[in-house]
Amino acid sequence: MRLALVSFWLILATGCATTDLPPAAPGPATAAIEQDRYHVRIKTHDGIELAATVYQPAIEPGETAPLIVTTHGYAGFRAKRPFSIYGKTMITGEAAIEAWRQGYWVVFYEQRGWGGSGGNVEFMAPDKEVKDVSTVIDWSLEHLPAIRHLPDGKPAIGMIGESYGGGAQTLAAFQDDRLQALVPVATWHDLNALAPHKHQKTAWGAYMFFLGAFSSRFDTGFTLKKPMRSAFSGTVSDDATDLMYERSPAFFCDRGDAPKADALFVQGFRDTVFPLQEALKNQDCWENGGRDARVMAIQGGHILPWPVQKWSGKPFFNTDEEVACGDYQATLVDTVVDWWDEKLKGEAPVVPDTCVTLDYESGLAEHDFPEVSESYPIPKSKVHIPWAGMFDGFMIPADVTGDVLRAMFMSGADRRFLEPNGGFGRPKFIPVYIAHENEVLSGVPRIDLRLDGTASKFSTRVFVGVGVQHANRRRVHVVSEQLTPLPKKGFYDEELPAISTPLAPGDRVGLVVYGYTWQYFFNPSYWWSQARVSGKLDLPVMEVPED
Repeated sequence: MRLALVSFWLILATGCATTDLPPAAPGPATAAIEQDRYHVRIKTHDGIELAATVYQPAIEPGETAPLIVTTHGYAGFRAKRPFSIYGKTMITGEAAIEAWRQGYWVVFYEQRGWGGSGGNVEFMAPDKEVKDVSTVIDWSLEHLPAIRHLPDGKPAIGMIGESYGGGAQTLAAFQDDRLQALVPVATWHDLNALAPHKHQKTAWGAYMFFLGAFSSRFDTGFTLKKPMRSAFSGTVSDDATDLMYERSPAFFCDRGDAPKADALFVQGFRDTVFPLQEALKNQDCWENGGRDARVMAIQGGHILPWPVQKWSGKPFFNTDEEVACGDYQATLVDTVVDWWDEKLKGEAPVVPDTCVTLDYESGLAEHDFPEVSESYPIPKSKVHIPWAGMFDGFMIPADVTGDVLRAMFMSGADRRFLEPNGGFGRPKFIPVYIAHENEVLSGVPRIDLRLDGTASKFSTRVFVGVGVQHANRRRVHVVSEQLTPLPKKGFYDEELPAISTPLAPGDRVGLVVYGYTWQYFFNPSYWWSQARVSGKLDLPVMEVPED
């Protein structure tokens, strides 16, 4: 028994051991390098140490291998071994480890303040988390042998990270020209996407605060300091808005700076933290700077647990296992590795310019994101605040039962011409379009609305999105589960988050209006009153392509 315990602790200690590496000689491998994995500590410019795991590939004498720098999302950690949470369930770890198996160096590090790394969480400060990317590159080039270089003499370095880790690489791309091929997953163009119209997405804010506190060993004090603590009221201050903007690619793009790396942006239609437009805006910035920028518009990303959003595999964050658009079909992991093979190994390109998924099984392969739309009037409609939508989740059993009974006893009934419904308990649904054949609702909708009501200016607050009521079904589904706050009386002429779904004959499409939603559970106005909306809704409806 004692021998077994000793053996167990020796194995554990060996698995957690940290390796000190001497400087490596430049150039191809002089002897065979065996596949291996070990932990290291990387000292930053300001003296803290970052915990990292190096995945060493098998390299033959005279050969070299590209390098992939990998890091995690907010409240995350590194994959210390292939069989781990990040290695088996997160696209960041899955793609990096698959690249290692295919002959890439991988350095997977924990950002300051998280996991085994020192320092404090600074929420992507330029001279902290962003500069740490360059520190990891410096260390890797100094200590890892046989790193491949491109024909222009620059090292062949790619990077991947989701959300917070995506922000690290997009921001680093403006200051370090050694990065060549980025894969930002579910990340931001402007960090203020966390608070549209300055209204904090409080369901996500609660998750980030509490889970982040535990994951960082209660070192997320940044969120408790001015100006960020203003978000605890449900809204953010002007100073917080400015700070988040300055820690965003939007800040550098708007002042004319150009990124120095190509990028494959992976973003989800159902992502309720950073909607798909964040990737499209990043793509515009990258292309304006002369870089190759492609978009994989998948379904998943930041997904709130059921019943706030539909269950899709894991709570909080998950991505599609496979992507299909036009003739292109591949796993998401293979898509990422193919991107690196093209950019870092010089292999033929196979990843499309733009891949737009319609659901988890089909999609459109495009050169550009769809930009079709048609305008429909929104008649003046009343919504009860805050009741509209408050009990929507509790209506699911009644809706399902009603659909079954109608199918049994009223199979010939046509429900497409019902009057707008909801507005008390349920969200208000204002249908404006009926699909007459198989069609596609995919692109960026737009509203031009007037919001008025019986309460004061700031007590009239609603949340709007695009809804679909499938033929002969009672329940209205918010397309891609995207809702936008309209925080006070006034006029709103703006884009809504991008959406994507197939339509069948008889499906009704329209505006959904909530007075209360669990996505913004601290934000609704609790002053009982009526809101009134009117105006128009632009919908991106198109015919199903023949292919």
